[in-house]
Amino acid sequence: MDCILQRGVSFASVETLPMDESFKHFIAISFNRDQMGELPEGLVFPNLKFLLLGGTGKGRMETSSEFFEGMKALKACALDYLMISPVAFQFQMNLKTLKLRNCRFSDISVIGKLKTLEIFSLSGSAISELPNEIGDLENLRLLELSNCTNLRRIPHRLIQRLSSLEELYLHGSSSIIWATENTTEKECYSSLSELNLLPKLGVLSLDLYPQYLSDGFVFPKLWRFDVLISLVWRTPFEPCPISRSLTIFNESIDACKQLFEDVESLDLIGVQGSPNLIPSLELEFSKLASLDLRSCNGMKCLIDASKQQVPTTAFSNLRSLSLASMLALEELCNGPQPQGFLQKLETLSLRDCNEMIGAIPISQNLEELQVHQCGKMQVLFQTVELRSIEQWPNHHLSLQSLKVVQISECNNLKYLFPMSAANNSVGQLQSLDIHRCSQLEEIIQGTEVLNISPQSLRKIRVSECNKLTSLSSLSHGHRLQELLVDDCPRLTPLIISAKIQKLELRRITSEQLSNIDIFNCEEVEQITEKDQTSSHDHRLQPICFPNLTLISIFNCENLKCLFPITVAHGGFPKLLSASNLQTLEISNCSQLEEIIQEPQVSNISLQCLKEIKVENCNNLRYLFPMSIANSLGGLRTL
Repeated sequence: MDCILQRGVSFASVETLPMDESFKHFIAISFNRDQMGELPEGLVFPNLKFLLLGGTGKGRMETSSEFFEGMKALKACALDYLMISPVAFQFQMNLKTLKLRNCRFSDISVIGKLKTLEIFSLSGSAISELPNEIGDLENLRLLELSNCTNLRRIPHRLIQRLSSLEELYLHGSSSIIWATENTTEKECYSSLSELNLLPKLGVLSLDLYPQYLSDGFVFPKLWRFDVLISLVWRTPFEPCPISRSLTIFNESIDACKQLFEDVESLDLIGVQGSPNLIPSLELEFSKLASLDLRSCNGMKCLIDASKQQVPTTAFSNLRSLSLASMLALEELCNGPQPQGFLQKLETLSLRDCNEMIGAIPISQNLEELQVHQCGKMQVLFQTVELRSIEQWPNHHLSLQSLKVVQISECNNLKYLFPMSAANNSVGQLQSLDIHRCSQLEEIIQGTEVLNISPQSLRKIRVSECNKLTSLSSLSHGHRLQELLVDDCPRLTPLIISAKIQKLELRRITSEQLSNIDIFNCEEVEQITEKDQTSSHDHRLQPICFPNLTLISIFNCENLKCLFPITVAHGGFPKLLSASNLQTLEISNCSQLEEIIQEPQVSNISLQCLKEIKVENCNNLRYLFPMSIANSLGGLRTL
């Protein structure tokens, strides 16, 4: 890291420092201790105010008082991966900022003598208890004890003595023991109630076991916080967002009521006894941007407006909503929706909410939608009932920002997008993934009367949808690159873009394979129409997939021949060709007799084919006719 302060300099190691008179005027130095054998002694930097000694932890060097003795003007010091001597800072009486990251100590009680210290960090350091002398730092404004995984004890009343403290960071230090009314030897440990005795405290990060919350304890009013009350901890050294974030496990909700008003990110896990969030918590959550609810089994809805009016701004700024294992949840809002309800929502995930019957409000900002295991849901998106036909032209339902849709195991859905929102729903759609929706018949309601042309769709994956009859013309978008169809027996014809790159067909019928329709072929030079000069020439001409590199065919039990796949184009039959095909995989096709029919060999081009995998095709007579061998020069794996 280079210093950008006036007269600052950065060196690879202390040995490269220019030891002359001009050097003594520098006020900021940083260097990498990984390039050093040991810390030198006797250096004199009378004007040095900022020192950064970085490194990656390859061996730990020990500091000494002699190293810092010539730095009497030092104001800020940051050290990484060092062994700190008990007397290292005995000459630094003017130090205001001290950061000791991932350091080790035999005794750091001497830090209590640095009365001018305002910022002190021991992040990631190997300490088991905080010295009582730290409470003597009467000017301390920021204390960071994050990711001190061995820290278990903060002495009784130490925290409340830090009367100037404004910021306290304890995230990742979940081993700390806090005194409660049930704790033996209460005088040995600090209690959370000491936080309420810090008049200037405004920022707090904390990982906490629920049992350390005493009855009646309430966190103080804070303007930034990241509080995790749980039995499951964040990943070690995971960055702490420090916005206004709460993660609450089980019955700990009352302790955080002072923080709810300003919370921006809220996770509730296993919270029982609340049938809703509003009005049960008597808040509007107008500042909430992210909400994650898991296993709150008594909750039936987020908002219950059936018996009383709720704030119009309820959840009006919510951008991310995730609901998982909510076994009693029936709908998002019971009764009239507040005016701004979910109007800014960008991502929505519903998982294992089997009682959910209410539809999702349509939001023009929604970008990603995931709905899994919502067995009773019959309609995905909520539409507004119009009282007269005159309202229709001015009433536009829009999902104009929607990019990703993943739906699985929703066995009562018959369609995904309502007709009223279809034209404004798929324009930006990039990925569509549907799995095990046994009653799904169509993607877009009333497809036969609509002309939908998606401009951004790149991937479609549809599997185990037994009643699906149409992909609603989505599969012939100009940018479609990947199409997977697996066990959708009623889906015919298959509509495929000529620009497809990856085509996977699994467990499809022979009828489906012979009814492939090709769209968007206007730019493909290999497409040829029947010779207009000869009305008797009905030979098959090739339809090319110039971008197709992979074909996978699995579990197509009735398939007898892969090529040719005849397709309709302008009323005349054509032959499928894939001149850039590199990989061909065929598995579990018990009736397959031949890959290429002998009469069509002259029309097939496979010069780029590199890999062929064929398994469990017991009726296959041969891979290719001998006459095609010359075009397989690129084959590497068989």
